[in-house]
Amino acid sequence: MSRFFQNVDDSESSDSDFSSSGSEFSEEELQQKPTGGAGNNRFARAGLDLDSDSDDDVKRVVKNPKEKQTEEVVKLSQNILKAIRADEWDDATDNFNKLEASVTKLKKILKGSSLPTVFIRCLVKLEDCTGKDGLSKEQLGKLNAINARAFNKLKQRLRKSIKPYASDMKAYRENPVDSAEEDEKEAESESEDQAVPAPAATRAERAVPASDSESEDSYWGSDDSDESESESDDNQQVGFSRWLKKTPTKAETKKTKKERSQRSTPAPQAAAAADDEDDGFTTVGKGGKKVEKPTVSAESLNKSLIEINMARGRKGTDKKETVAKLELLLSVAGNALQQCKVLMALASAQFDESADLSHMPTEKWNAVQSTINRLLEVLEKNHQVSIYETADAHDDDSDIKYSGEPITLRGSVISLVERLDDEFTRSLQNIDPHTPDYIDRMRDSLPLYLTIARAQGYFERAEQEDSLCRIVSRRLAHLYYRTDQVNDQFEATAASLHVSAESKIVPPSVRGNTEATIHGLCTFLYQHADSLLRIRAMLMHVFNHALHKRYYIARDLLLMSHIQENAHQADVSTQILYNRALAQLGLAAFRLGKIREAFDHTMELMSSGHQRELLAQGVGQQRMQQQQTFANEQLQRQRQLPFHININLELLECVFLTASMLIEIPFMASANANPEARRTATCRVFRRMLDFNERQVFLGPPENTRDHIMASAKALADGDWVKSRDYIQAIKIWSLLPDSQEIKDMLASKIQVEALRTYLFTYSTQFEAVGLDDLSAMFELPRNKVYSLLARMVYQDELQASLDEVSGVLVFSPANFEASSRLQQTALMLSNKANQFADINERVFELKINGGYAPGDRQQGNTDQSGRAQGNDRDSRSNFQRSAGVGGNNAGGRDGQRNRNDASGNGSNRNSNSGRNNRRGNNRRGNNRR
Repeated sequence: MSRFFQNVDDSESSDSDFSSSGSEFSEEELQQKPTGGAGNNRFARAGLDLDSDSDDDVKRVVKNPKEKQTEEVVKLSQNILKAIRADEWDDATDNFNKLEASVTKLKKILKGSSLPTVFIRCLVKLEDCTGKDGLSKEQLGKLNAINARAFNKLKQRLRKSIKPYASDMKAYRENPVDSAEEDEKEAESESEDQAVPAPAATRAERAVPASDSESEDSYWGSDDSDESESESDDNQQVGFSRWLKKTPTKAETKKTKKERSQRSTPAPQAAAAADDEDDGFTTVGKGGKKVEKPTVSAESLNKSLIEINMARGRKGTDKKETVAKLELLLSVAGNALQQCKVLMALASAQFDESADLSHMPTEKWNAVQSTINRLLEVLEKNHQVSIYETADAHDDDSDIKYSGEPITLRGSVISLVERLDDEFTRSLQNIDPHTPDYIDRMRDSLPLYLTIARAQGYFERAEQEDSLCRIVSRRLAHLYYRTDQVNDQFEATAASLHVSAESKIVPPSVRGNTEATIHGLCTFLYQHADSLLRIRAMLMHVFNHALHKRYYIARDLLLMSHIQENAHQADVSTQILYNRALAQLGLAAFRLGKIREAFDHTMELMSSGHQRELLAQGVGQQRMQQQQTFANEQLQRQRQLPFHININLELLECVFLTASMLIEIPFMASANANPEARRTATCRVFRRMLDFNERQVFLGPPENTRDHIMASAKALADGDWVKSRDYIQAIKIWSLLPDSQEIKDMLASKIQVEALRTYLFTYSTQFEAVGLDDLSAMFELPRNKVYSLLARMVYQDELQASLDEVSGVLVFSPANFEASSRLQQTALMLSNKANQFADINERVFELKINGGYAPGDRQQGNTDQSGRAQGNDRDSRSNFQRSAGVGGNNAGGRDGQRNRNDASGNGSNRNSNSGRNNRRGNNRRGNNRR
């Protein structure tokens, strides 16, 4: 017998409880045992209950694959529905991935039978939530980053996944009736999540005999029917089985669901009564902390503000509650001093509220902007109040007695305005530019510009030079990339609202002239700002001049600043601005017909192959050897400019390739007079594209911009300038320029001129003279223009010719006829190559007959003592060969080796060798003469 079953009365225990192994005990016999023993009844009953549970209650259920897969599909569908109600889209995506695999297996088992209704219901719910009428913008804005990405991923996958079930979903939408089993399962799953397990009975309660429990029940007046039901339940389930989960009936499920719906939707009268009378309950906030109704006044405002600032940034601080408290403090502020304090704290708290998001939502951004505008309004009305970053803090309660004397507060208005501008830029970076949301967001650019202009007026009045330079740079950044027509609207709106009306930087007399406004802002920065802001102002000024076709002013300004000498040492944002200024300068030169200048300005940028990164207009595809880290990629994405500021890369490439064609094709044609032209290239990018195009076996009609330019280049090289002009003018990208028709006419004129130059370079070795009238008729150019072009080519030594003005012909120099045909040039190249091959062959043969040594290195190698015998043998053989071919040259040695046993042949070998040398010398002298 185990010692756990020993009792004081061993004989009674041994006789009554464990007399035989085959005896069984009933529930009544166990209840009749005394409760004051050492616990033998308790352990014995537990053992019996365990046996009964293992034998009767616990049963192993064997399910077929159909039931197993069906239950799994139903369970996953219910989990997705619960995740949708809780806005847990990450869990919904994971369960949807599992659901697809389970449904695939179930369809194979069902073989055409209908799928569970809850699955179709889940698909319909997902389609409704991810459709156009699904989640609103406010609901999407409340999602965190993980759930937002999961929602977009699920939305994309769902379009393809629900196609096979379109008919079932349509039938369900026509009759959306949920079965009772689904309601029960849903209610059961929700009750499991919301129910609280009842505490287990204590030992004392379990030890109370049946008579005591009955007396207590009678004392509390319990119902006999309830008692009988509970006793019957206890009799049916004994031991551990009564602690297991019970399967609810349909009536209990409906009752539970009804009570839950009543709890979730209380009556308005009850809610109002609960608000009026607390009934002893206490409102708690986040973390179970007690929330007390704040009682603030103008006298205690400073103290409350200090407490809020100290709690800012701490873990567990509710940011929304902080904003609500500050708004309450603002409502009780007694004077301008207190209003400025609360408004600065409120703006900072509103920024902190969305610090964890990728960008600030539009509603919150508008709230912050209204707060900053109110702060600037208070400062405009109260000139005696100033805000400095280096001022002393006013933490005492004396501000309630403020009577209007000059005072300075500690704070930074420029930081708030810059943060507002940065949040606006960040929101534009994260919005798809091809959607209406981007256009809606762009409407806030005008209110933001007005806020910046108001801040500039405050800083001018307060004479804060550092902050004034920073805010002027921000204002200039909103103006430099826009045209004068758009900027005039901005300035007119600012003038109508009397924003910064007393400004000395931009006086009211120049308000209607955007060029003068930008010039005034840049001049102020040139005189008062630090070096970084001066450089940025200079580049913005250059960009604006080039945008409005003032090329010469922009070029001179850039050259006088010497920014190009130290641009590589500047920060990344300044380098991006420098690249943008160069690109815009190239476009301005091209619009004026300055082809060479346009090519020079854009060559370095377009030849790099990283135009997107250099202009901060995207992240290009990296090669396998150039994979960058995630942190660097994130930095590049943060530096990207908004879409409406970007320079059209296709237009920039079209300008660059067109300029390259007009320069490179005549240069390639001048190879007849200049052999270096075929080995060197003015633009390697264009030459590589042209070579690749010429290697194509089949070429169809041009489709994109690059194909049109390559086809035009080939036509220009062949002398067909009309076809070349048509290809260039057919490019649709020219319509993006404001003066597109003028540019097309300019390009047609340039193509005519370059076609004439290409014709002269190509056929200068074929003609003795050519008439000016013939050239004028061939290329449809005026005679005086043809004459000036030929005179310039002769003066610059591009042509070896003379211009006869009396007879009107161009006479080519006889120097052009020394190599007058391509056949002669090819023959000369062949003779040079043959001489080179002969020299190389002779050197190789010398190494072979001398054992791998040059003729001068043989005697030095024989001084080695270890290889003396072998060296003597080789020396004797080489001496014999040299004696066979007198003269020591290569041809004589070869003939002597061949006829070393014939003494009479040595003389003939010498004669033949000397003849070969004479012929070679004559050939070389002839080549030099040529």
